[in-house]
Amino acid sequence: MKPSDNNFQVVIAGAGPCGMAVAIELGLRGIRTLVCEPRSVDAYGIAKVNLVNARSMEHFRRWGIADRHRANDPVPADVARDLVFSTRANGKILFKAEGAYEWRERMPIAAETPEWAPFEAIEKSLRTRLLELDAVTFIEHSSVLDFTQDAGGVQVTYEKDDGQVTVGANYFIIANGPHSPQRRKINLRLEGRTLFHNTSWYFHAPELKTLFEKTHLCSMTFFLNDDAFGDILVPYGGDHWGYYVSPIPEGVDANDWNQVREMMFRSVGQRFETSGERGWIWGSHARMARSFNYGRAFLIGDAAHLTPPFGGFGMNMGVGDAADLGWKIAATLEGWGGPRLLDTYSLERRDVCKFIIDGSAHNNTVWGKALVREHMEEDSARGEQVRAEIRKVIVEEKTQQFRSLGAQLGYRYTGSPIIIADGTEPPPMTYGDYVPSSVPGCRAPHVWLGADDSLYDHLGWGFCLLQQDPDIDVAPLVEAAAKAGLPLKVWNLDHPGVRALYERKLTLIRPDQHVAWRGDTLPDDPGHVIDIVRGAAQYR
Repeated sequence: MKPSDNNFQVVIAGAGPCGMAVAIELGLRGIRTLVCEPRSVDAYGIAKVNLVNARSMEHFRRWGIADRHRANDPVPADVARDLVFSTRANGKILFKAEGAYEWRERMPIAAETPEWAPFEAIEKSLRTRLLELDAVTFIEHSSVLDFTQDAGGVQVTYEKDDGQVTVGANYFIIANGPHSPQRRKINLRLEGRTLFHNTSWYFHAPELKTLFEKTHLCSMTFFLNDDAFGDILVPYGGDHWGYYVSPIPEGVDANDWNQVREMMFRSVGQRFETSGERGWIWGSHARMARSFNYGRAFLIGDAAHLTPPFGGFGMNMGVGDAADLGWKIAATLEGWGGPRLLDTYSLERRDVCKFIIDGSAHNNTVWGKALVREHMEEDSARGEQVRAEIRKVIVEEKTQQFRSLGAQLGYRYTGSPIIIADGTEPPPMTYGDYVPSSVPGCRAPHVWLGADDSLYDHLGWGFCLLQQDPDIDVAPLVEAAAKAGLPLKVWNLDHPGVRALYERKLTLIRPDQHVAWRGDTLPDDPGHVIDIVRGAAQYR
């Protein structure tokens, strides 16, 4: 085992989307970061996550890759970014959610719209950005073997082609998935339940798209008929498709492509040629670790939590982890983050993740055969009545699965010790509906200031004091921030959209775009406010 001469501040195990997200967050802040990844630098995953939701796209915008990610999407424009429930590929449309995965126009409530693109495109967008950062070192064909920690830092041992290397760093981030040996070493179990198991198959089928000429070729089609099992078809571009069955029906060997293919043909309603098939079995899990912190080690993404897939939040929750953890590690390394700041990572993210996991688990309660009705494929008044009944059930029971702006944008950190409450109750937090609020802990309400000019584009990488009354003397707060070393931008802004959503003359916004404090006057002790929001209040 040979020691390394490299001087890193953070080591990350795993370069999936969540590991790359936190590496980018750190790298853009100048934190020297080492990323160990078993795959080659140009190897990307397939047929997993497809949706980068609106909140994650806002982070992509901060990282300079939102437009790049859209350009990386290989799915042709003739595939509508809609969601459809259909009896067959050439059958009856039961329900259509237009723009379920990509809004047709920009949203007033967010700086970005969701982007539906294959997993390969997501990883390519993140990987390309990561490799551009001077502060980040990416080592392909490498796997973390072990780590130790003490009061002075961490020692991480990884294996690569030419042997084992041990490097020292300040912190270690475990981002190598639910089976991480490092998570198992620290005995932070993913507690909860597995709802059921599913199968996914990826294949090439050039003629399949022609089967949708009488219906609707879209991002995701759910099949409901007497032969269907909650089957899903997803086009990936280049005439490649994903086929998902959730849950796996009894008596079906999900590893046997011949069985799975016949099931797909019955459900779709027609046979077609396929090639290059790859398949796997995976679980719908509702699980989470009791803590995401373990001394100088941190869990992120699937290493910390697993959410059921219907809702599209698995990777997006990990991007949220990265945005929360990244600025806190950087603040601590830069010296202005207080001794308590890193402890708030678990405190803030666990409640949010539980809220999303519970909502996503609900999306699995009505599924597959439960939505199938007799006569649903008939060309008759009776058949239309049955389809109307199914449509009603879908709207009532399934809509939140693809109308989830509350879970995307409405989560908040109102109980956090680095958030200063003002006694105002925020709007109720619901999975489906989002109501903008500037109550401390909430995501700062978004406002378009002009064409493609987002409020978020001006907040900067540190804290931002949004000031709507230029007559207020904010010098004491600025001086307190400077004394603590906390980066603070003061932004005087008079805008009708901002006045409508920001209810106080002063709003202090964190680096991750959540409100930390607000008021109509400066507090009597500005230094105490600064100490609270940087995690140092009890050490004054």
